[in-house]
Amino acid sequence: MQDNIAVLTDLISAERQKLLNVIQRIVGNPEAAEDAVQSLFEKIRRIENAAEIVNPRAFLYRLASNLAIDHARQAKRREEIQSDIHDLLWIEDDTPSPERTLFARHELEEIEKAVAALPEPMKTVFVLNRFHGVPQKEIAARMGRSIALVSRYICRALDIISSSRTG
Repeated sequence: MQDNIAVLTDLISAERQKLLNVIQRIVGNPEAAEDAVQSLFEKIRRIENAAEIVNPRAFLYRLASNLAIDHARQAKRREEIQSDIHDLLWIEDDTPSPERTLFARHELEEIEKAVAALPEPMKTVFVLNRFHGVPQKEIAARMGRSIALVSRYICRALDIISSSRTG
């Protein structure tokens, strides 16, 4: 009985180009195919001689295709990890700049002053609708006013606030 390792090593040498072709079809590139063939040599060195391999060629090709599939899976997983890392490293920071924050704070203060200066009941109607989300119909019912009047108050308040910011 011949040594399994010797038989398979000789067979790899004889079938090297065919093995490379099979592996390359699975892994998709020549360098990865070469790596898989090298892994095949390493895998064969660990085979025990106790059991006889009935068809060494079929065994070798099955081993080669399994290694190629493993290499392809690992390569795909590495690409996914690299892509995830790239995505994490290049996430845009949504935090506003200090200048933008200061500008927004100043703008908010101006709006608050303009709202505070609105005449009553316009201010109450505007605050209920725009800050508390109360529908115009409900405001009209609460205050005993028409929906049209509530709507006019809101429109007029918006005009006053926007003119106070631009003027």
